[in-house]
Amino acid sequence: MRGMFSRSWKIFKLSFGVINKDRELLWFPLLAGIFSLMFIFAMIFPSIILSLIKGESLEFGFLFYVAIFLIYLGLAFIATFFNVCVVYTTKKRFEGGDAKFMESIKFAFSRAHLIFSWSIISASVGLLLSIIEGVAEKLGIFGEIILKLIRSLLGAVWAIITIFVVPAMVYHNVGPKKAIKKSIEVLKKTWGESLIRHFGLGLMQFFSFVILIGVIFFLFNIAMIVGPYGPIIAVILTFVLFVLWMLIFSLLNTIFNTALYIYADTGKLIEGYDKETMDSAFKLKKRKVF
Repeated sequence: MRGMFSRSWKIFKLSFGVINKDRELLWFPLLAGIFSLMFIFAMIFPSIILSLIKGESLEFGFLFYVAIFLIYLGLAFIATFFNVCVVYTTKKRFEGGDAKFMESIKFAFSRAHLIFSWSIISASVGLLLSIIEGVAEKLGIFGEIILKLIRSLLGAVWAIITIFVVPAMVYHNVGPKKAIKKSIEVLKKTWGESLIRHFGLGLMQFFSFVILIGVIFFLFNIAMIVGPYGPIIAVILTFVLFVLWMLIFSLLNTIFNTALYIYADTGKLIEGYDKETMDSAFKLKKRKVF
């Protein structure tokens, strides 16, 4: 446990150092969140208004799933676009350069066709998992448990095999199919088959979340004695703190994954990251012997 915590802390420090040198990185996940909310509002709000005017309920038919697919597609494009910005900025920093905000944005636009193609695949998988989830809820308890387990397994496998898709697109300018193939290739080459994520920033993320909850609890206790506006201020501060926490760890994970990709693809260690840390990022699933 101590060894895993020390590694998690080391990854946190090294990855946070990249953010400290390139603070414009914070804008990318923030903008992704803002544009995602705007997109969801633009997609859902008109249909809700029309349903209210006509006095109809939203039906879970073909058009519903088309709408879900379009929402997944838009959100995947937005998320991938700004992830490309993060990976490109990180790539430049690891190479000793310093990519500016607009340089990273322009680079992402130059990969827009690849991002869109990947978003179609990502949205299709998301829709499939959503359909499985919907079917599971209509079955009995046993059938629901089985289908939800299958859905969770498929989601976990997809998350692992596509973990290096964005770095592959950034580093090699390849389409989504080749990027998925490249992601699987470097995973198998470096860590083997039947992989699960072993460790990374998980422990630091957990402990920082516990600290965050403690700070929020303290804020609300202070708010109660400040006055009538205290709770409102505490709610606003809580929201800001949660957003910052999510932004920072989203960036830290992307930065670490980029360092992992460079190591897996080229065997090169980024300064500060040691071989033991990189080799231990994934491990083989333990197979049960019957």
